Amino acid sequence: MPTNAVSAAKPTYPGVYVEELPSSVRTISTVTTSVTAFVGHTRRGPLNEPVRVTSFTEFERRFGGLSAQSAVGYAVHQF
Repeated sequence: MPTNAVSAAKPTYPGVYVEELPSSVRTISTVTTSVTAFVGHTRRGPLNEPVRVTSFTEFERRFGGLSAQSAVGYAVHQF
């Protein structure tokens, strides 16, 4: 019998029986939730290259702020 096998108990009377099985599920590793990436149209700014921005004020200065034609500015503002 393999070392990780579970031997099933034979029920001797009626009822509910619980059998615990070893799980092959791995735990989820933690990651930071304070870093993200936004992709979309802005009023201005560099094209096709990532730009690190640390505040909405900096986003406004580099990319022109909110625009009715694109939701990316609103997403950055809400983040």
